[in-house]
Amino acid sequence: MADVIPPLDPDLDPEGAPQNARREELEFELLEAEAKLKRLAHREIGQRYWLKWIASIAGVSVIVAMGGLVTHLVHHVFLGPFIFANAAFSVAMLVAPITSITAITVALFIGAFRKFEEKDLETIGYGVSGVSNVFRGG
Repeated sequence: MADVIPPLDPDLDPEGAPQNARREELEFELLEAEAKLKRLAHREIGQRYWLKWIASIAGVSVIVAMGGLVTHLVHHVFLGPFIFANAAFSVAMLVAPITSITAITVALFIGAFRKFEEKDLETIGYGVSGVSNVFRGG
């Protein structure tokens, strides 16, 4: 048998050691960058999750607050068969909170679950103006 054993890995050759060390450093830096990118992706997913919860809680609180406002106003203006306000005020008192509930919650939910785009602001504006025209009768 021969006493000389050939090297199994050509990277272990001492002549190319500086090149191999640099390549290993680059691979290590690449692995670190991939790990940081993965951590940032997980952090972004967590932030989206919390943003959706915050928007949902804000939307529900707006609905509850405006519903309470409508109930309070109706209770103080309409007492039994008697109405202590003119017709325009009575209609506006019911339409304004309902319109604000709709506009605010739609905007919050679009922003949280689908992200805003430039055309969304125009669409919401057209929708609100269309609803106001319907209530005005025009």
